[in-house]
Amino acid sequence: MYSWRSDPNLSGLSDREYLGDLALHLTDEISREPDSSRLYFLRGNAYLDSGRFHEAISDYTRAVELSPDDAPCYNNRGIARRFLEDFDAAIDDYEVALGIDPEYRDAYTNRGIAFADKGELNLAVRDFDRAIELDSDFWFAYSQRGLVLWALGRREEAEADYSRVRELQTR
Repeated sequence: MYSWRSDPNLSGLSDREYLGDLALHLTDEISREPDSSRLYFLRGNAYLDSGRFHEAISDYTRAVELSPDDAPCYNNRGIARRFLEDFDAAIDDYEVALGIDPEYRDAYTNRGIAFADKGELNLAVRDFDRAIELDSDFWFAYSQRGLVLWALGRREEAEADYSRVRELQTR
């Protein structure tokens, strides 16, 4: 009989428990290396994934202070801010990330989502277009653009994006 408890590839922890344990472990690591941008970034990611957005923002802010040219720190802080519906601050973070790395497709996609959240749909489409320009196989950008195109009444274009998503996900 199969038992998941004896399977070394599976954990008895829930995702939330795992992320909590990870955050605690990273807190210990930070106490040993308090100037490590990477450790603050990783703990910020654990907080972000567990829905602890204020804590994530705090850690990403510390990571930015330690490594001001680290585009993913700004991008991820923008994600946390977006979840808190602070869309303008999120967009500001994505713009800093794009100033550091003008080819950062995820920052374009995330900024597009924040623009869509604000109802600035044409700006959202522009950002999704740029993300797709940078990576023509990035299914998530097609999916997000399709949603916005649909909202704009551009149904045929939206359906083409949805078809592209299906194609990319079945490869």
